[in-house]
Amino acid sequence: MTPVSSSLRPTIVLCGWRLHSFKLCGAMGLVLATALAGVLISEAGLSHWVGGGLLASGVLTFLVLAMVSKILTGREALIYYHHEVAVLASAALLLSLLALPVLPYLDLNALWLGVFLACGRCGCLMVGCCHGRPHRWGVRYGEDHAAEGFPACYVGVRLFPVQVLEALVVISIVAVGTWQFLQGRPAGTVLSTYVVSYSVARIWLEELRGDDARPHWGRFSEAQWTSLLLVAGALLGEWQGRLPWSGWHFALGAAAAVSMLVLAGTRRAQHAVLHPRHASEVADIVRRLEASQGGAVSVRRTSQSIGISTQSLGRLREARTVLYSLSRADRRLKPDEARALAGLITQLARAQPCCELRPGGHGVFHLILRDAQQPDREKGALHA
Repeated sequence: MTPVSSSLRPTIVLCGWRLHSFKLCGAMGLVLATALAGVLISEAGLSHWVGGGLLASGVLTFLVLAMVSKILTGREALIYYHHEVAVLASAALLLSLLALPVLPYLDLNALWLGVFLACGRCGCLMVGCCHGRPHRWGVRYGEDHAAEGFPACYVGVRLFPVQVLEALVVISIVAVGTWQFLQGRPAGTVLSTYVVSYSVARIWLEELRGDDARPHWGRFSEAQWTSLLLVAGALLGEWQGRLPWSGWHFALGAAAAVSMLVLAGTRRAQHAVLHPRHASEVADIVRRLEASQGGAVSVRRTSQSIGISTQSLGRLREARTVLYSLSRADRRLKPDEARALAGLITQLARAQPCCELRPGGHGVFHLILRDAQQPDREKGALHA
């Protein structure tokens, strides 16, 4: 069991300097990306001056976009897809204006973007942004993370480390792209491989995300819709001969379309209950109910009219036992909704997985949790 207070910190003290973990990981990503680009430029016989200029242009584009976004929204938000599109588009425009070959350098840009993203996701893991959903295995964050903007309702709750999974996926894609580049594949192959592969992976990675600040349009998040558009754009470029043709890219494109259809048609009621925005509401209610145990029983409701109340049943067989009552104000609670809520609350309350869910009268379900622990809000762990 590894305490979060000793491994995942929003700030790190290095040589007497207190550094923000996310910014430190970003700086490391920039160094590694520069090193990779330098090696590949030498191997391909490209211009180091042009490569360095594009890298500087990419960093400048990143900073300007981040600043404009903060001015327009009033908060600091780094959205990877916005930066990917902006960096690649600005690089293509600059190369065209200078009458230089576009695709060979865009291949390089795609690879250094991937390295930067992988390191950035490690930074996300450290500070708690872009976090996963509540899960029986994962990372916990403490009050020091909440002070830096991490949702207080998830302090002490295990969250699936989706940032680690995404970093591993991206590094794998970069490794394949680097191999293609060194093999001398036609210019543009690495770019399309990176865009298509990451976009398809991102469609499924989004299903593991638990942060509620991301825009959603219908069933899918902005990133999932963007992934589909980027795949379609890359495949259209290959179809028109602007990018090298690859049969397995089209297979991945078909997989992306099928993935969206499958996700759109499965577990609709469960998805609504477990939607990140609604799940955070449930987490906040559970946190407040835990803090008020021992007082009068009260029902708290979410934006979906789901009511949750709790009362302690004392200790049964040496285990602290808590009863949660689940209902809806607008209609009867469906069994699949109740099961989804029960699983979520079990993770939030950190109870034994062998809970009991019993149907009651008038569409009310009763969830009995044993060994439900009052969360230690100061520490957390990465463990099963």
